[in-house]
This record gives sequence, structure tokens and C-alpha cells, in this order.
Amino acid sequence: MPSSRPCGTRERRGPETIPANIAIYAVFLGWTLLCLPLGFALSLLCRCAPGRFSRLARKAIWAYGRGMLRLLHPWLPVRIDDPSTALRHAPCILVANHQSFLDIYLLGAQDQSDLCLVSKSWPHRLLFFFAPMMRSAGYIDAQSLDAATVHARCRERIADGATLVFFPEGRRSRDGNLGRFHAGAFLLALEEGVPVVPLAIMDSFRACPPGSLRFRPGGIHMAVLPPMHPPRADDPLAHRTFMRSVRTAFLQALPEGADGQGHAPHGESPDNTARPPHGNAVQSSPIP
Repeated sequence: MPSSRPCGTRERRGPETIPANIAIYAVFLGWTLLCLPLGFALSLLCRCAPGRFSRLARKAIWAYGRGMLRLLHPWLPVRIDDPSTALRHAPCILVANHQSFLDIYLLGAQDQSDLCLVSKSWPHRLLFFFAPMMRSAGYIDAQSLDAATVHARCRERIADGATLVFFPEGRRSRDGNLGRFHAGAFLLALEEGVPVVPLAIMDSFRACPPGSLRFRPGGIHMAVLPPMHPPRADDPLAHRTFMRSVRTAFLQALPEGADGQGHAPHGESPDNTARPPHGNAVQSSPIP
């Protein structure tokens, strides 16, 4: 296994050139403008027939993300371990660590296209070019809605076969380390009896950390870990125990120092053993 560095350590990663950044911004702008007409058309269809085209809208957003990753490959190549895990275990809950705005696009690297994001309010309010598609896809604003409504909509999406996506830290990491988890996704998994699939994202913080307008060209590695099944227990705090197990799996998969202390926590072990993303069990592959 190659030597590891703390997640928050900055490192020179390839040519940090003005032409590369111009090219990356041009790709973001050009691909988005090209896809906008289709997005608005789908939004109109969803308004005319609410619910009938939501899955199509979710798949279109996934395709937009995967297309973006393909176009960005010369500067930000992505490699992913076991990309079909969430697809094989749907319906499930996909939980990912959050390092950069790129993480939303990185969801397109894995193969499950029927994704429903559960997020804060600001994307629904401020991303005017993307908000109509989010509403059409049935994405869930967990901040503006009351808890009962959020839970009901999550159950509807699971019943529809969608994979819910949570960033359990609730915000992007400010130092590249793994933050504290919120328990909502794990309580939902426990109540609905669906597995949680951890998605460990590495290097997106270095590629474009929060607050930076400059991209640092270089590879991004992702590892989809084995699904973790919630315990069957009457303990009212079982979801928190499950949450800690999932977080420990992330710490074992991410580079050393992901907890900000230079080591994974001792005395904890996840219900399922996560494979190290740099190990030999699974071969990383570029997105197709």
C-alpha cells in the first residue's frame, strides 16, 4: 500500500496552469449550456404530468454529471472501485463524504442513475439554472420541509426504487478531513430496512477546495464500499451505533489522517469490513 497523507495536506498536483483552468471552466459552461434546453423541456413535461417523468429527470441529471466527468477527463481523471454496487443493491441509501462542489458531479461516476438527492435548501433556491430540474426529479429539500414530510418523501422514493443520496456531514469539509455525521440517513435505513452504501471520495478537496476558484488538475479516486445493513434492534439509539460503524468504514477506506488526528479511531469496527481503496481486492477503473 502506498504511503498516505492527511486529507487536508495540500500537494502540488500536476500543471496548475491558466490554460488548464480556462479549459475546465469552458467545459463546465459549454456542457451546461448545451444540456439546459433538455432540462427545461423535462421540467415542462413534469409540470404537465407531475410524477410521471421524475425518474427520467433523475436519470438525465446523472447523465449530465457523467458527461461532465468524461469531458473533464484530460484534467481531472476519475477512477472508481466497484461502481455498480448501489445499482446491484437498489433501493438503498448512498452516503458520501463531502470535500468539494465536484462531489455532485462525481455521483455520475458510479452506475446507479436513479439517484434522489436529499440536501439543504440553498441548491433549490440559488442554482436557478438547476433548480427546475431538481424539482422535476423529486429531489428533497431537507432543510425547508418539516421532518415528517421529509421522511414521507424519502419513503416514497425508496418505494419507487430510487437510491437516496445523503452527504451525512451536512457541509463540505473545510480541511479535507472527515467531519461529524448527522444521523438522519441511518435512522431512515433502520426504519425502512434498506442497506447503506458508503461512497468514499478522495482528492476532490485538493482538486477544488471550498472557497477556491482555481482547479488543481490531477486524478480523483473513489471507492464504493460494500453495503452495510442496519441492525435489527429495539434499542432507540441503534441508528447512532450504525452511524458510527459506517463512519468507521469511511475512516478505514480514506487515507490516513482523515479524522484529523493522523489515524483511524481504535476500538471501533464496522459491521462489515470495508476494503481499503488502495488495496488489491478490487481493481480501480476509469469511468466508462
